[in-house]
Amino acid sequence: MFKTIDQFHSWLENQRKFGMKLNLNRIKYACKLLNNPQDKLKTIHIGGTNGKGSTLNYLRHLLESTGFKVGTFISPYIEVFNERIAINGVYISDDDLIKYGNEICDVVERANQETDDFMTEYEIITLLSFLYFKDHNVDYVIYEVGLGGRYDGTNVIEPIVIGITNVGYDHMNVLGNTLGEIAYEKIGIAKKGKTVYTTAKDDEVMNVFSDYSVQVGATLVKLNLDCIHNIQFNEDHTQFKYKDFEQGFTIPMLGEHQVYNVVLALNLYEFLLKERNMSLSPEYIYSGLKKAKWHGRLDVISKKPFIMVDGSHNINGIETLCAVMNQYIKRGYKITCIFAALKDKDTSKMIIKLQEITKQLVLTSFSFYRAADAYDLYNQTNKKHITYEEDFKQAIDGVVNTQGDNELLLITGSLYFTAQVLHYLKRTV
Repeated sequence: MFKTIDQFHSWLENQRKFGMKLNLNRIKYACKLLNNPQDKLKTIHIGGTNGKGSTLNYLRHLLESTGFKVGTFISPYIEVFNERIAINGVYISDDDLIKYGNEICDVVERANQETDDFMTEYEIITLLSFLYFKDHNVDYVIYEVGLGGRYDGTNVIEPIVIGITNVGYDHMNVLGNTLGEIAYEKIGIAKKGKTVYTTAKDDEVMNVFSDYSVQVGATLVKLNLDCIHNIQFNEDHTQFKYKDFEQGFTIPMLGEHQVYNVVLALNLYEFLLKERNMSLSPEYIYSGLKKAKWHGRLDVISKKPFIMVDGSHNINGIETLCAVMNQYIKRGYKITCIFAALKDKDTSKMIIKLQEITKQLVLTSFSFYRAADAYDLYNQTNKKHITYEEDFKQAIDGVVNTQGDNELLLITGSLYFTAQVLHYLKRTV
């Protein structure tokens, strides 16, 4: 029995030692022992390489603005563990983590014994979420895939509808080395009789998506992004027009890629309304999207000094980030970037790309067992306009203390890194 939140977290973190084993046997067995609570939920499943969390957030705000009670499940968290499980933006409490942790503890141990395997930390928190959302009578739960899709712990749900953002190179040691191999893992969340919306463009990816959808009996819808017009953005929001909506949309997020995430969320939203025989209300859409801030994604933390934090943790994300930064360079800003990553990432291409948009690049590290050392990152580079500092707090302070009016500090890399950065900046900026 857990009496404190520290005891719960210690138990959960202890599961890390068992590593990551790609199958759904353990969580399916545990769900069965609990009478499959996930089947009592109305769920939406969102996968892809980048943009999953943002799409989830847009859809959540659209549904909330229409009056629905919406659960969300994200991974990893941005600032605090509790945000992984939330209802209408209110995180699960420590007391409820303890309560539901105690409810599933024996089930986890039994599943471990009877499957002759060990449930992962991620599977356990996913299992806990099923009970929590079932007991709180939510209208919908939006589940973000943690890694891949086919063998992700969330893939035991039977969603109403599915969204997949895009496919890029990430987690290749697990998902495969080609876009086709990675796409096969992503589309693995497709289910018989379900509709899958995607903003993916690549022909190889779409061929894999199409073949798999036919194989399992899912309906694949490739969204037309040519219906997007007049994309404009300033320092803290983006505006655009879509289809025949008279009024343009405004979102408190930056970048063309965020517009694609909105379009995916809008189509998922429309599907859910049609299922209820409800018509679209532009008023709900406009008000919902205006509130859809998502921390840690091109997040303007301060305007004086100008600081942005962004969790771009793979080459596709970095390329998208650099495209946005080039707009700031055109406006006369000089960019200093602080970057940190996980050990298992292919960082060399990311660093080269960041060099193209920065006057100085500072490589750093952070407190996490999978974090890459700053010096190791530094040794991968040509060392041109690059320094390293193991302590990210000192790296930030060193830049901020000398930052001029036309200078932008960009802090990017692993989501685990940006979570710690956001926590630090809250106390110092």
